[in-house]
Amino acid sequence: MHRTAPMPDMEEVDLYLRKSKKIRTEDPRDLLSVQTQEELGRAWAAKNGKRVREVWVDNLSAWSDVTRPEFDKAVSAVLAGEVPILWCAFLDRFTRKGADEIVPILGKARVIFDYEGLDSSIERDRRWIIDRAEQAREFSQRLSFNLTATKATQRNAGKWLGRLPYGFELDGPDTRKLKNSADTWRYVEHVFESVALGVPARMLGRALNSGRSPIPSPGGGEWQASTISKMIWHPVYEGWQVSVAQGAVTGEDAVYRHPVTGERISVLAEGATPIAPEIVRKARAALRGHLRYEEQPSSKKYHLLTDLARCRGCKGAASGGRSHVCARHGAGKFCPDPVSVTRTTLEKHVTLAWFDRMNAGDETDPLLWIAAERYAGLQNPETAEELADALAAQKTAEQRVQRIAEQQAAGMYDPPFDVHLPRIQAEARVALQTALDRVAALAPKKLDIGWLLEHEQISEAWENADHALRRDLLRLVIRRLVVARGTRGDNRFDPTRVEIHWLDQPDPWAPAEPSSSAA
Repeated sequence: MHRTAPMPDMEEVDLYLRKSKKIRTEDPRDLLSVQTQEELGRAWAAKNGKRVREVWVDNLSAWSDVTRPEFDKAVSAVLAGEVPILWCAFLDRFTRKGADEIVPILGKARVIFDYEGLDSSIERDRRWIIDRAEQAREFSQRLSFNLTATKATQRNAGKWLGRLPYGFELDGPDTRKLKNSADTWRYVEHVFESVALGVPARMLGRALNSGRSPIPSPGGGEWQASTISKMIWHPVYEGWQVSVAQGAVTGEDAVYRHPVTGERISVLAEGATPIAPEIVRKARAALRGHLRYEEQPSSKKYHLLTDLARCRGCKGAASGGRSHVCARHGAGKFCPDPVSVTRTTLEKHVTLAWFDRMNAGDETDPLLWIAAERYAGLQNPETAEELADALAAQKTAEQRVQRIAEQQAAGMYDPPFDVHLPRIQAEARVALQTALDRVAALAPKKLDIGWLLEHEQISEAWENADHALRRDLLRLVIRRLVVARGTRGDNRFDPTRVEIHWLDQPDPWAPAEPSSSAA
């Protein structure tokens, strides 16, 4: 935005300029740069004896519901009565949200749409502006619906639609199936196998970055622990299609499921091979901290609370050594209130809190049932993974039912599209029932929580457990520990510094649920 020097006794006009980042060259209007639009606006102002007061510029899409700061400022200026005229090159680039966004402005200022030759001060043009704004909104909704439906069809066919994942390449532009890359797939295998053996992600990243010929990361730069973690959790390395949504619990891409059958869909071309399921399971178990002590060569570096402790100041990791300290602060990065607490002191406090919480429950305590179910999963990880898979399919099916209801309420299935609604609803119902049946079949019929109700048994289990099992026992019921910085100069440990997030409580750090969009 920039302002033109004032000129006396001339009516003012603001210019709103917008050019989409995505150039659709079949539309000649897309060839008009922001500079060209401004020249057109200034020419209109000069011809009509007006002075340009402000120039507002957005380089964002008007198709989606994105934040357009300059547009908001331009509208605010009009609604506040700061300027009597607003000029824009194209009506459908001004808004595609219909009359709701255009009518309030028409009541406050004269609006000019240069390309369409429309002037809201003319009664006939005023009606046309409203009508065309509504047409643009309807076209935007239908186009979004059609594009989404097309992508859903391609996704159901196992076509890969996004950027190529590291280690893969396309077998052809039409089939869009994935095959192993001759250049990088061996590095993917190396990452999975190393993590499965217990090599920490940070150590592996340093190894990949070192040597005479460092191996480029998926992003082209250096390997980071987070890069390795995302790769381990990404379903594509098991051969599965992914949805647009991201998993909120572990950060992995969510597995996409067929909307009718609820089944996972393979994206691999004939002859392509995924990472072996056993290697994937062990690698993910290692990242969770559930790899058994004797299986993990580097386990001595994994303290009891490693990957549970977080710094309250920045919500980042509080890595453990002799003390748990803010990892960001230790790396020379900014943290508003970096934590530091003696490791043994924190371990003692959390262990006692774990005993107190477990002993305080009875057979109706939901946390004990969560602990029993997760403990059963540790004993039989294959069954636990199948159940988690089924629960994910159930959630996907429930979200689809909700989206259809919201789309119907929004008018997406108004005539002539109403003919498709019964089929879509029926498919959603079948998918949900299929998912519910699968969860019911896999869910444990009976869980033994008796040992969790007896203080002696809990104490005995803890005393007999090795280091790795003690880590597992804490993680049966604890999501994370948030530790605040202590009072400077006070060496006494204050228990109120530690906030324990138990698994039977809502996660205070969970991201807000995204608003549903077109399926």
